[in-house]
Amino acid sequence: MKTAFLKVVCKQLALWCMTTILLLIILFIPRDVIYETSKYGDVQKIVYGYSVEQHVSNIKEFVLFLQENHGLGDYSDGDTVESHVLKTSGRSILILIPAILIGFFLGIIKGVFDYSIRNKKTGVGSGMTWFMLSVPDLFFMIGIQLLLMFLYEIGLFPHIDLYGHEKLENVIVCTLFLAMYPLFLIANITYTSLIDEETRDYIRTAKSKGVSHHKTIVLHMLKNALQKINVNSNTMTLYVLSNLFIVEFLTNYRGAAFYFSKQLPLHKGL
Repeated sequence: MKTAFLKVVCKQLALWCMTTILLLIILFIPRDVIYETSKYGDVQKIVYGYSVEQHVSNIKEFVLFLQENHGLGDYSDGDTVESHVLKTSGRSILILIPAILIGFFLGIIKGVFDYSIRNKKTGVGSGMTWFMLSVPDLFFMIGIQLLLMFLYEIGLFPHIDLYGHEKLENVIVCTLFLAMYPLFLIANITYTSLIDEETRDYIRTAKSKGVSHHKTIVLHMLKNALQKINVNSNTMTLYVLSNLFIVEFLTNYRGAAFYFSKQLPLHKGL
């Protein structure tokens, strides 16, 4: 088993290295473009000529820059680009990993709960899951922020710092926002997977032997449903990564995704 695990790890590392090299090669493609314009200033023709020599020269210049500056250079106030990237990436990971774990495990619990009360009209079952998936979570994020500020204003809720990255409550708020949609996504997948499993022959056999309903769900149905849930965990992770920028931007959380867009202002000392 250890050998198989090492093979998987080595395969993933090799794939990552190949992808990184390919990305770097694409980044250093020459971008010299000639625009031919008319006497009125309108662009008539765009001329682009690829040159292997120029491509190689771009790569050499970058390597030379790294050697001369002992890295990627300075970012602001003497802070190097590498330290800035590590600092902001650490902030993002601080909310990213807990959001994935919360979305996955609480999503499974919510899905089992939805299945257990599927015949009851409680208002917190699969109907709520469907509603949360139907409405963009951006509205819920903004709505929760406004609601908490309103409740604090009228004295019904303690003060919570909703913006920034310096405090623990900033991390908690961002984590919950980021885990919101994945939680209900996994809950819906868990619920539908359990619905598919309930018609299988082994369920009828377990019931005929007097196995309790709860035990049947946990030990038999959920065990088989986990295969379908794990397949969709990649989709959940991709959604968390793509939604990271929105969460950090809405909460002014200065993580890696916040600085990813060049259009956002970069403040010194952050």
